[in-house]
Amino acid sequence: MPRLDQIVVPGIAILAGIVIASVLYRVGATDVVGGILVTGFVAILASYCDLVLDRVAERARVQSAFHHVNLAQDQIRSNADLTRRALVELKLHVDDRMSSRNDSVISEVKVLESLVRRLAENIADKAKDHEPDAEEEFSLHAPAIISRHVEPDSDDAMVDVIRRSLEDNRVDLYLQPVVSLPQRKVRFYEALSRLRADDGTIIMPSQYIRVAEPAGLMSVVDNVLLFRCIQVLRSWTQRSKDIGVFCNLSHGSLQDAGFFSQFIEFMQQHRELASLLIFEISQDTFANCGPVEQANLNNLADLGFGFSMDKVTTLDVDFAAARARQIRYFKVPAKLLLGDPEKAGARVHPADLKELLSRFGMNLIGERIEHERDVVDLLDYNVDFGQGFLFGEAKPIRDSIFGQSQPKGAMAPSTHPFRPRAVASAR
Repeated sequence: MPRLDQIVVPGIAILAGIVIASVLYRVGATDVVGGILVTGFVAILASYCDLVLDRVAERARVQSAFHHVNLAQDQIRSNADLTRRALVELKLHVDDRMSSRNDSVISEVKVLESLVRRLAENIADKAKDHEPDAEEEFSLHAPAIISRHVEPDSDDAMVDVIRRSLEDNRVDLYLQPVVSLPQRKVRFYEALSRLRADDGTIIMPSQYIRVAEPAGLMSVVDNVLLFRCIQVLRSWTQRSKDIGVFCNLSHGSLQDAGFFSQFIEFMQQHRELASLLIFEISQDTFANCGPVEQANLNNLADLGFGFSMDKVTTLDVDFAAARARQIRYFKVPAKLLLGDPEKAGARVHPADLKELLSRFGMNLIGERIEHERDVVDLLDYNVDFGQGFLFGEAKPIRDSIFGQSQPKGAMAPSTHPFRPRAVASAR
């Protein structure tokens, strides 16, 4: 379909030609045939001029389109260069991260080799120092030894069970949720360790701690617990899960110079987890800290790690001194908090305890909560967090986080990052 200007321009040109021819005819400058020729000439000239102008405009549009295409190509090439550079930088960053992580793993494995060698040597020394007769050897391996109810006179047997559990990597990590109140949203987990005996029987901390500490084995258990907590936090941070973990440190570990020097070196490599990893220390340990224990706590605090006071038996606490030791969480059993203030030894009424703690920047955690009525009462005390069977029992963490399981008799290279105290000191 012809454009409007293709009809209008020739029409105007013909009219102009007729007008010019009429004027020339009237003045006698031409006859009728000449007028017709003049009209045709003017029409043809106007149409040609219009065609030339259209070609010029079309060429300008094409040149403009080519210019925009060139600009788009330049932009695409520029974006491609930026993308290539970004990919190269990303590859370098990933390589650096992998190299750093590999270096960390290599250093950990070196320490593990030292641990396994030291543990094997001390086990051999222990075997030389204490050769059981046939009757005693039978009793050491009897199923009754690894039952949940170990007899008081079987401490030697329990030490042997603990030793074998550590040697065979039968140390399990359990996590119990710590929820915010009143929302009941999981904000932390407390890490708990369980040992498994030869027949799979679970040995609870209340059974093994009392004999493991005198035998110098608690630092090994703490090794496993801490290292697995680090692995769990690594897994969570990779998935952007902002959940902290309370990890217990025993009094024996704080006193163990050999353990703690490697422990501090290891934690320096994981300072980025300082906001998520809280070390839990008993009230009795804090109260009986000597120069060695306090120096070790100060070294941890200098790295940015905070502490939680648990196993609280009295509310008679110097909170200013506690804050100076970087204690950020005060964990109190619900019965102690809701019980008789005089028997609890509280300096203030338990209902005012949270306000007092807030002055020192500390959070109050109610633990061993089993009934809804306890929650109602604790909310009146403005407790920050709650822990107990009501909110969830301790459950074993998924084994896939720790990699493939090891065959019996081999230590997993991701479970014992530090050197333990001499096992030869075991009875």
